[in-house]
Amino acid sequence: MNRDDTIYWIDQLIPAELNVGEDCVTADLGDGQTVAVTLGFADVDTGLHAIEEQLPVRSELIVVARADAAELETVLRAAVGKFTGVLPAQPGTMLPQLHRVGSVEHALFVPPYLWGGETPRVTEDERLTVLLQLVMLTDAEYAYAVEEGPGALQQALGEAGIDLLDWHR
Repeated sequence: MNRDDTIYWIDQLIPAELNVGEDCVTADLGDGQTVAVTLGFADVDTGLHAIEEQLPVRSELIVVARADAAELETVLRAAVGKFTGVLPAQPGTMLPQLHRVGSVEHALFVPPYLWGGETPRVTEDERLTVLLQLVMLTDAEYAYAVEEGPGALQQALGEAGIDLLDWHR
């Protein structure tokens, strides 16, 4: 997808007015929540392929938090900078010491849960593009994920009712 097509796709997914920047779009979701999505990260090949579609899989990164849009954009830019072709952009990938904001510093990628169903995707002739959600973690949460695994962390966070949108938790 080109930039305009990516913006159009994101605009169809997010029920708020988009603020379009150079490499991210942001939106105020109300209730203090802000969302930011990369523009152009789907051009980065992190080595993933969809077996069924026989296509390379690319991602645009999305993050939601009760934080300032500039903080979300900074976190996304830091995440983009970590992908050098070695890390796959897929659920379960963790980025230690990504960027400290409040009490969170580390990142875990998960399937986007904003839509409560299938991951938003666009299939083109040459690639499949999906959204991949970045969740920020505290030091203790990150240590738990390293010890027990990302899936166990997600389960524990859900059972404990941890508010992942609060970066000062």
